[in-house]
Amino acid sequence: MMIAEKRRQQILSLIEEHGAIRISNLGKRFNVTDMTIRRDIDFLSQQGLVNRVHGGAISEKEGNLQLATTFLKRNREFRPEKERIASRACSFVSAGDTIIIDGGSTNECFARALSPALHLKIVTHGLNIAYSIAAHENHELYVPGGMLNRLTMTFTGREVEAMYEEVNADTLFLCASGLSLKKGLTDPVWLDTSIKKTMIRSSRKVILLLDSHKFELVSSRTFASPDEVDIVITDNKLDPAIRSKYQSAGVKLIIA
Repeated sequence: MMIAEKRRQQILSLIEEHGAIRISNLGKRFNVTDMTIRRDIDFLSQQGLVNRVHGGAISEKEGNLQLATTFLKRNREFRPEKERIASRACSFVSAGDTIIIDGGSTNECFARALSPALHLKIVTHGLNIAYSIAAHENHELYVPGGMLNRLTMTFTGREVEAMYEEVNADTLFLCASGLSLKKGLTDPVWLDTSIKKTMIRSSRKVILLLDSHKFELVSSRTFASPDEVDIVITDNKLDPAIRSKYQSAGVKLIIA
């Protein structure tokens, strides 16, 4: 069995590479119990190398940002999985729809995957998403004002919420930093969580686009319960046990 010092060095490298990682994933990777991994993370935390969060750990250098790692880094992570999720999500869009596209790197993949031939009304506060579809003449694009958060590439502020309050959308394509049955949908950017709540209220159907590593992660603020989401689209790397757990709880999962 790997000695603790070597295992902790590898855990630190993984956290620094990915920004955040789940305890259960580490336990399987190193073939040890979750309790052993918790002790390893506690040790690294005491050395000031990582920050402990519910269910896992995040890099110390990104600790003040919690799970919201830099936008460019998140945009590179899990790219094939995000593109499969995006492609599957497009099947829930019909000509003439009014849709809201939340911010996030997975939703950027979704925006790029939308057919330019479809006549759509699209509302988004994501700068990167608006840019991705700006050249599509059939996409009637609405972007609220506000202050740009460069960490997430989304606009924030009362202007954003006010616009969403007036929208009656067919479908919201939502993102989250984490999902758990106990704590629901969570996000570390508190200003964004208020906007997400408003988007949910303004939409007839809510579809969450969530890559599999975000299941069972809990960030600092809950903005919705699982039963407020109609469909969760994720990738085929989702742990079968987690998949069964969520389906048994009534969550409609679609695996891309």
